[in-house]
Amino acid sequence: MTAVIHFGEILVAVLLGTVLFAVSPLGPISELSLFVGGVVTLTLAEYLVHRFVLHGFAPTEHRLHHAKPDRAVLTIFWQIWICFALVYLIAGGAFVAGALVAYAWYLFVHHCAHHGPDKLPAPLLKHHQRHHRLATKNYGVSTTVWDHVFGTMLQ
Repeated sequence: MTAVIHFGEILVAVLLGTVLFAVSPLGPISELSLFVGGVVTLTLAEYLVHRFVLHGFAPTEHRLHHAKPDRAVLTIFWQIWICFALVYLIAGGAFVAGALVAYAWYLFVHHCAHHGPDKLPAPLLKHHQRHHRLATKNYGVSTTVWDHVFGTMLQ
């Protein structure tokens, strides 16, 4: 069931992101800049929320995820979609399109890390597996960039 939910959400995110990018009234350079900004911002937000909220302020539910990866994750997705709507009102479609594509990649990576590890690049899989073994490092899920930047990369 989680595969249907994850891949349905991936499909919705990619389709909505495509539509938002296509209808953006800005010029190509502005659209591309905002799109890339959305990707960067989403990956940074993913890192910060994972590190400081899920492992800091609200660790109980996240500990359940570490123990049983299929549980607890599905309870927060509606909050993420509300954030996308609010960001759309502030930053516009091209920015949110980039964030949605990055979010779809996050969903794919996280699902595959637990259910289809052969579908992921080996470095991302190992990064995620190390996080589940030692929950004080490797907070990035969709990328290792922010762990490198903030010095939380476990080699």
